[in-house]
Amino acid sequence: PAAARAWPAPLDRTLSFHARDLSLRDALDRLAAAARLRFSYSADLLPLDRRVCLSRGAVSVGDALAELLRDTPVEAVVAGADHVVLAPRRAAAELPTSLSREVALERIVATGSAGGAPQRGLAVALDVVGAAELERAGTEPLTRLLVGSVPGPWAWEQSPSSLVARYGSIRGASSFGASHPKVFIDGIEVANPLLVTQIAPEAVERIEVIRGPQGAALYGTDAISGVINIVTRHEGSDGVPRVRVRGGLGMAESDFSPGGALAQDHVVDVRAGSRLRSAGLTLGFGGVGEYVPDGSSRHVLASGSARWVGARSIATATARFYAASAGVAENPLLAAALPEGSLPPLAGGVPDRQRMRQYTLGATFRHTPDERWTHSFTVGIDGDRLSGVADERTPLPWAAEAALRSVDGGADRATLRASSVARLGALGRADLVLTLAAEHSALREEMGPLVDWMHSTGIVAQANAALDDRLHLTAGVRVERNAGLLGGQHATLPVLGGAWVTEFGDATLKLRAAYGRGIRPTWTAAREHPQLRLRQLAPEEQSGVEGGFDLALGRWLTLQVTRYDQLASGLIQRVALPFDAAGAGGRAPRTPYVLQNVGEIENRGWEMAGAAEVGAFSLAGTLALVDSRVRRLAPGYTGDLRPGDRMLEVPARTGSLSATWTGARASASLTAYRAWDWINYDRVALARTFVAGERPPHELAGAELRSFWREYDGVTRLGGTVMLDVRRGLMLVLTGDNLLDRQRGEPDNLTVLPGRTLTFGFRVGF
Repeated sequence: PAAARAWPAPLDRTLSFHARDLSLRDALDRLAAAARLRFSYSADLLPLDRRVCLSRGAVSVGDALAELLRDTPVEAVVAGADHVVLAPRRAAAELPTSLSREVALERIVATGSAGGAPQRGLAVALDVVGAAELERAGTEPLTRLLVGSVPGPWAWEQSPSSLVARYGSIRGASSFGASHPKVFIDGIEVANPLLVTQIAPEAVERIEVIRGPQGAALYGTDAISGVINIVTRHEGSDGVPRVRVRGGLGMAESDFSPGGALAQDHVVDVRAGSRLRSAGLTLGFGGVGEYVPDGSSRHVLASGSARWVGARSIATATARFYAASAGVAENPLLAAALPEGSLPPLAGGVPDRQRMRQYTLGATFRHTPDERWTHSFTVGIDGDRLSGVADERTPLPWAAEAALRSVDGGADRATLRASSVARLGALGRADLVLTLAAEHSALREEMGPLVDWMHSTGIVAQANAALDDRLHLTAGVRVERNAGLLGGQHATLPVLGGAWVTEFGDATLKLRAAYGRGIRPTWTAAREHPQLRLRQLAPEEQSGVEGGFDLALGRWLTLQVTRYDQLASGLIQRVALPFDAAGAGGRAPRTPYVLQNVGEIENRGWEMAGAAEVGAFSLAGTLALVDSRVRRLAPGYTGDLRPGDRMLEVPARTGSLSATWTGARASASLTAYRAWDWINYDRVALARTFVAGERPPHELAGAELRSFWREYDGVTRLGGTVMLDVRRGLMLVLTGDNLLDRQRGEPDNLTVLPGRTLTFGFRVGF
């Protein structure tokens, strides 16, 4: 600790202050609230996400600041009777620049434990997409952010007319059409994770990602594939309202629309208040024109936040609204592949547009009465409404049948969670953290005239032990009663893991291993289907181990390698059944489907991520190697999979590579990402056979569908951004998306995407 010294007023104020495993940002804010002072500082000079530990019964504000700011290039300077500026030290130039960056293993994350914890002690692989990456990404959808920044999750590029995310792999297969991580927004569970596709980076502080079932012990059922927690921004503007505006306008090339399609995205972000009392509002709208006839899309979003900081408490509130619509367009690839006039006329009542609305409301209160206990309470609700949203999760495209397969209805999920974290032991050699939590959620799902409710209640107990802040052990269990588990059965979800951290010179090495088990109910908002109320389907489960290491060499190099071995069982697939070739009224029939459990699936692979920085240049990349195969079929399964088959739509390899140059007044970045080698249906051939009646109906169902399997090799997607700082507060931005003009190629041979898109825009702040 820093030696006590005589401080000028108001730094000489004495108080009691306890901060155990808090982020530096929260510790500074709580200290300011306790001392009734105002701190001003630049976020560029401080590692605000670094964890700090300080527990003093009586300490001066100056000594507390000196301890918190140790090894940083700033010091406390009195600027008024109640104002302290954390200004650069006179000798700051002599300090290593790495002190001003975010220290990866020391950052405090919300997703690793019920009460927040340093990433250093986590036994699971956790990735954080920070504010700088979000700023560079700009208008990119959430799924593309994950693909470019996190090894393992792979989401297919979706056309603007598709309003639902489509995950191809998250450590292999954990479902069919409903493979998705469990998504939270500031700790509030999202009703349907497949609808969280677009975020405004101005409203988000970071995105935390746990891959695999190891997070289920804390986050419950439906976390079979992993967890995503979107943490919104809650900082103020140091007393002066701040406005940031981002606008972009460009053209998307298209092989199917002469002249291309107009693309635009505009956002206004307003921040007000101090670091102790703050509020923010983000508004945006955008869209893409008709890249194919009738294929335009548009969206609007609004996000609000508020934060209150006290000496021992922090309260935050979140509000979010997102609405999108898209045309119901005829697929030009399908029309070109079939004889003119052979497509069946659509049945009456088919909507001309698809519409989706989503909202989130919630609040979190965190209280630290003393140096040992932290209590947290979260309450919130998330919901959505869908109308005419096309359902493309079947082998045969809807356009080849008589009517649009659409999803209509909505869902609302209320979440109530309370937790208490007790930190036992000393700050020195040994430390023990016990977490107790209870959670209840209620899901209301509406499909046409049907309304159903599903309740879930879970209790969590978890222990984290640390020795010399090097050896970290985790053991925990969640017991949950969920109405979607075959009549309300209980699920026991354990986690067990350990991590060992060592430092040598400027390098830090972390070895980790963990076991976890997750389960997904047969009934979820992401798998809308009335059959779920009629059939006794087993829930989907996944369990297994992961192990690997994280290496950080100063600020120049980081490397993460993970090996996982998981077994999934009970995966639910829509299985096509033989049907009558004669349709009602002379129209083509609709293929009947039934939901069935497949059996056991082995998911094995490697995940690697690395980043290097030299001077103004930085390079980052990810690589995932996946082997997802059928191990055993369930009794009564009549689909097209067989033991030893690779799972459909799961790439064997996925990767990304990003290069960035940052100058004094300009920056440029280039990112490429690609999936290789997967098996999916030849949907063009399926549609042609179906429409022309070339084969009897029973050959377009069950095992006969194997003849329509084909291998896909994938295409490389390339995007780039150039930013020029014209004057203080004004920046010009040129963005290029799909620079190689790949308008088709994944995940099947019918998906059409906008081509090369160049957007010119600006960012201004005042």
